Amino acid sequence: MTKVSLREISKCTHEQRKAIRKIRNQNSVRESMYTEHKISLDEHLAWVRRLKHDTRQIVFVVLMDDVVSGVVSVNEIDRVHLKSDWAFYLDTRVRGGLGAALEFSLINFIFQKMGLEKLNCEVIETNKAVVKLHKRFGFVEEGFKRENIIKKESRIGVFCLGLTKSDWEKKKETVKKCYEKVIKKFDLEIEYDPT
Repeated sequence: MTKVSLREISKCTHEQRKAIRKIRNQNSVRESMYTEHKISLDEHLAWVRRLKHDTRQIVFVVLMDDVVSGVVSVNEIDRVHLKSDWAFYLDTRVRGGLGAALEFSLINFIFQKMGLEKLNCEVIETNKAVVKLHKRFGFVEEGFKRENIIKKESRIGVFCLGLTKSDWEKKKETVKKCYEKVIKKFDLEIEYDPT
C-alpha cells in the first residue's frame, strides 16, 4: 500500500513548494489548465504567498511516499451557499489510479468534513478523459461555455460539472465498489486544520 498525504501548502517545506512548480510546468498539466505559459519561480512563490491569506481556497500538496506528486485545490469556498469548486493535477510520472483514489477521498472530505453540499468543477473541452472520470463519480454536466478560453491561439470551450451531496450519498457505495481495488492501493490521509 502506498502512503499518500494531502498536506496544506502552507504546511509544506520551501523545497516541497518549489517542487510543485515543476509539476505545474509539465506540458500535460499546462495543456489542461486555463493558462499555458511557463511559470517563473517568482510568479510561483507569489501564488503560494497569496494562498496564505485566501480564506476561500485550500490548496493541498499530494505527497506520495513523501514525494511531491501533485496538487488538489478546493476553490471558491462559499460558506453561505455551502458550495465550492475543485481541481487537481498530478505529476505525469504518477500512474496506477491515484487520480481516482484522490477524487473519491476528496468528495468525501468536501461533503463530510467541510460540511458543503455542492461541488463544482470546470474542465477544458480537450480534456475529455477527466470529464469522463468525473461523470463516473456522479458529476453531472451542467453546462458548456462555448469558446470560453484561448489555448494555442484558438478559442475552446469549457465543460461545467457539478455534484450534490445527496447525489453522492446515493452513488457513493457503487463508486466505492467500482474503484475498490484502486482505492485500497493507497493509504490516503488528508491533513487539514480548519482553523
